[in-house]
Amino acid sequence: MAGCARFEPKPLDVARTAGDFDGRTLDTPELRAFVETNLGPITAWPPAQWDFEQLTFAALFLHPKLDVARSELASVRAAEITAGARPNPTVGVTPEYTVNPAGGASPWIATVQFHLPIETAGKRGHRIAKARQLSEAARLRLSDVAWEIRFGVRVALLDLHDAGQRAELLSRHLAAQQRALAAMETKLTLGAATTAEVAPARLALARARKDIADARVQADEARARLAAAIGLPLKSLPPVAARNADMPNDAALTSAETRRRALTARADLLAALAEYEAAETALRLEIAKQYPDVHLGTGYQFDQGENKWALGLTAEIPVLNRNQGPIAEGKAKRAESAARVLALQARIVGDVDRALAVWRGAQIRSAALEEIRAAQETRVKSLRAQLDAGAVESLDVLTAEAELAGDELFYWEARVKALRAFGELENAVQFPLPMNLPEISDHSQP
Repeated sequence: MAGCARFEPKPLDVARTAGDFDGRTLDTPELRAFVETNLGPITAWPPAQWDFEQLTFAALFLHPKLDVARSELASVRAAEITAGARPNPTVGVTPEYTVNPAGGASPWIATVQFHLPIETAGKRGHRIAKARQLSEAARLRLSDVAWEIRFGVRVALLDLHDAGQRAELLSRHLAAQQRALAAMETKLTLGAATTAEVAPARLALARARKDIADARVQADEARARLAAAIGLPLKSLPPVAARNADMPNDAALTSAETRRRALTARADLLAALAEYEAAETALRLEIAKQYPDVHLGTGYQFDQGENKWALGLTAEIPVLNRNQGPIAEGKAKRAESAARVLALQARIVGDVDRALAVWRGAQIRSAALEEIRAAQETRVKSLRAQLDAGAVESLDVLTAEAELAGDELFYWEARVKALRAFGELENAVQFPLPMNLPEISDHSQP
């Protein structure tokens, strides 16, 4: 009894935990040690601008989802202790008293019985194997949650950079439209233009202002999503540097090795395979339960002055019940686990193919829009030269400049779509693909 575990109360104070979360920052020495363990030494801490990889490891250090996954893993690993436990022997004492003993014999009869249960057919080994397989599945689920967090940081960071860059491009477009509108209104004042010609330009200007306001709101929302993706309060989110990827080559994305890895090495797929193995082991355990356990019994009896020893062996007779129901359930669970693995593989194929299709389409669209943008730049240069020669009006140049600003916005949107598709492809494969990652400053920073 001295070695028994004792209960230790640990009440949960939600007010205190909320205060702890509200006080989280990224400048702790523990976080620095974790980041440097994975990324190498960092000269200045905290960094002036956090990049994608640094933010990812900060999220892996702080995000509550990983705490939940770690707790689930600890629970499953504790179940290994339960699975390996052997059944305890039992002891029983049965005193009796004889009211009318014969011949002056002792009136007491005392019986002490000892039972030792013995498991057969390797049941304990099957339980241990099943628990270990479930532990491996929980460990792999932890890796899958880590990938989910990484993807969440990537999406939020790209949203933040997209909103800031669009706000800048829209501001350029707005400035070009304002110059063109000013020229049109001058012509209207001189009677060289009509109100019907100027009205569409005024409406386009109002829409541009509204788009800029929307982009700034989206930037604020993206910052809040990025803080949540890391596991921080918004007030503690530091300045970040968005990362933009050069388009990776097609061979890196369509290679057989990449597809093979996606279909055989994803963490969630390996976890599903471990769960299938656990279901198969569970079926083996139910089949082993057809064979009854043995109870070895021994005892001593003091019977009215006589000492008697006994040895017994008991076992269940599997006549009415041979564990058919649990065996059938085990077979059905194994079939269900196999179906889940195949369904997950099919979903992975769909995710990879869809991301590849979107990426290729966005790449083609980006190339087409880049061609249009280059042609528009050439046109603007030509119009400026003609303006210097007096062959065109200044309004023609300003209108072309406004169109060029709009083409730059369309080209950026195609780039962002391609980057989203690349991120989804990386997440579908769950392996960082080869990329060139130059730093791009975040224009949404105040």
